[in-house]
Parts: sequence; structure tokens; C-alpha cells
Amino acid sequence: MWWLYVGGRIDLYFGDESAFSMNPKLPYGWSPKGERIRIFPQRDKKVNLFGVFRPDNFCVTYESAGNINADFLIRSIDDFCRYIKKPTVLVLDNAPTHRSRKFIEQMEKWKEQDLYVFFLPKYSPHLNIAETFWRKAKYEWLRPSDYGSFAKFKEKVKAIFTGIGSEYKIAFSQMSV
Repeated sequence: MWWLYVGGRIDLYFGDESAFSMNPKLPYGWSPKGERIRIFPQRDKKVNLFGVFRPDNFCVTYESAGNINADFLIRSIDDFCRYIKKPTVLVLDNAPTHRSRKFIEQMEKWKEQDLYVFFLPKYSPHLNIAETFWRKAKYEWLRPSDYGSFAKFKEKVKAIFTGIGSEYKIAFSQMSV
């Protein structure tokens, strides 16, 4: 499949969902000696996103007001189909929403629009580049100062994902054809 993408025969996207919480994801941090960084977690506020990412740093994200479910994913992928210009493979993990009856029933309709869903093997999130975008956003691109208010936090999350490809990039290794 990779060689079809590198050769320009198909488009290749990786999809996944993630929640961005006011409870910061900081595994560790540095601050000047004697200066404390204060972050006030707000566990009840989240930005729930479904993202569709291409290896060349293009992405489309969809925000859900509530938890992400199969209906939301179906609407998001239906909308994503407007970006399709040639046969497209959407790589997904095995999340229960991706394997739900409602979701699976839509796959035939998407094939008619040249969108083909490919499921990764179980327990292999490292094969989904969407996971890399989520990790970079949470652990590197969001700063402690972005957690000052939910409005500021939400604005920064939006800025990150609209800035992918220009301000925010990941250099993925390419396999040779």
C-alpha cells in the first residue's frame, strides 16, 4: 500500500480520535530555579477530536461537543469524502466505534466514493501516524501557558491542527519504493 501512495496512485490517510483535557499531559517539565509553573486542571472540560492525517503533514479534524461515537465518526468521514480526488485508503485502529455495526454498514457507501477503510492489526497503535500527531500536540506543542482558561486552551488546540503543515510539522521517514 505504501508504494501506491509514494507512487501517487492512491492517497493515504490515518484516522484516530483523541481528547484534549484541561488536565495537562506533562510527564515532566523544567522551570528556572525558584520559579514555579502553576497549572490548574479542569477535568470536566475537553476538546474531543477525530483527525484524519496524511504523512505529508496535511490534516482534517472534526470536533465533537460530546464523546465521540459511531454516528459522529460516520458524519465526519462522510464530510471527509469531499476531499477525495483519487482512490483513498483510510487506516484506522480497532476502536469499538470503528468496528461497530453502524460504522461497518457505511463502508460499502464509502467504497463507492473511492474511500477504502483498512484496519490495523490489534495492539499496534505505533503503526498509526495519527497517534504521533496527538502525542506531539499534547506533549510538545501545547505549553503550560495554554492552560490558563478553557477558551485559550481550545483556541490553541484549534491553532495547532490548523497549523499542521506550516507551523507544526513531523518529518516521517519514507520507505523506499
